[in-house]
Amino acid sequence: MQKPRFFAMPALLFAAGLGLVFYYGHAWYRLPVYSPAEIEQSVEINLALDQQRRGIAPPTDEAALARLRQGIADELAAEIHREQREVQGYVGTGVILLLMGLVQMVILRRMAAR
Repeated sequence: MQKPRFFAMPALLFAAGLGLVFYYGHAWYRLPVYSPAEIEQSVEINLALDQQRRGIAPPTDEAALARLRQGIADELAAEIHREQREVQGYVGTGVILLLMGLVQMVILRRMAAR
């Protein structure tokens, strides 16, 4: 019985997928988890920095100040979700490459067995 040939392409797909999964899986694990207090503190700091940068006085109207705070909180939440989606996308790509390489290896092995 002839030993099945192991072509390079499936092995490369498998290795690239495994590398992506490990690298970005570790990055996903290391992503910080922000508490509501940390987010609120960051909102206040960003609000003060924005007002200082623009050279405007803080609004005296509570509704305007609440809208500014909400806008900054929305920006922070969007940035946190963007970071998570980016890392998760790379992990997903790695899993797909890993599976593609694995399936091709199995198919080549079965074809060689016939």
